[in-house]
Amino acid sequence: METQYLRTLLIAASEGSFSRAAEKLHLTQSAVSQRAKSLEACCGTQLFDRSGSSLMPTTAGLQVLDAARRILDIEDAMFSALRQLQQRRRLSICCTAAFGVAHLPEVLKIFMPLQADIDDLRFLFSTPAQALEGLRGGEFDVAIIEHLADLDFGPLHTLPLPQDEMIFVSAPALQLPAGSVRLEQLYPHSLITRRDGCSCHDLLSRNLSQRQIDFSAFRKVLMLDDYGLMLREVLSGQGIAFLSRSVALAHLANGHLREHRVKGFDRVRLRSLVARSCSENPLQHAFMTCVLDYFAAASATS
Repeated sequence: METQYLRTLLIAASEGSFSRAAEKLHLTQSAVSQRAKSLEACCGTQLFDRSGSSLMPTTAGLQVLDAARRILDIEDAMFSALRQLQQRRRLSICCTAAFGVAHLPEVLKIFMPLQADIDDLRFLFSTPAQALEGLRGGEFDVAIIEHLADLDFGPLHTLPLPQDEMIFVSAPALQLPAGSVRLEQLYPHSLITRRDGCSCHDLLSRNLSQRQIDFSAFRKVLMLDDYGLMLREVLSGQGIAFLSRSVALAHLANGHLREHRVKGFDRVRLRSLVARSCSENPLQHAFMTCVLDYFAAASATS
């Protein structure tokens, strides 16, 4: 039983005529009459008394009309809820940890006052590869990632952002000289690093491989997947870390950390704003604009 047949039945009963119902529905009279007959066949009884000058519902017809109203009310409520769900203002964002820690709070200060009525805003920190996988699979609308040059974006839409500078950092208690150091000066200390797949870990690994060494050259390796924990360990003098300068900027400024550079090390990661090319989400475009405006303003004041 199709619900459009129930609507036809209600209009025919309201108009008292198949011909007037046909005019209202922009159908032929025979089509309206055929729908009524199909319902009668389905119900196994006559729904209209056709003997008079106007259609009159039979006792069974009155019951069917009452049920039809309730069924159509449920259908209307269902589609209304679905439309509201589709119209909810939602945005799902993925970023690598360095951007999330150092820049995302400032971007949100720009974005949120402009989008105060947003219904669903989600953020997730992940690796570059996982961020791109989530974009391709529809899990995320937009991603901001620091990455190495050989990352394959495929058909995704990308916009370049300012590059990210990487440095070694240590607490003054370790008595490493600030500025340029030899790699051998770092070996006696514990290395605090992030997991495989994070570009800071991968960039350091690549730099070490070019010198025919690996992480085992350091006294020991402590792997932490949280910048807050990494900084806490470094600040307490538990070791050194190779990380984004932007993440450590406040601690460098107040002297709680020292920065170190190894001659010949590749210390630059790329940073990109990435989205699915086919997306028409206006919130996505608004957020991407805020990210671009944030970095443009930062470049203008630096």
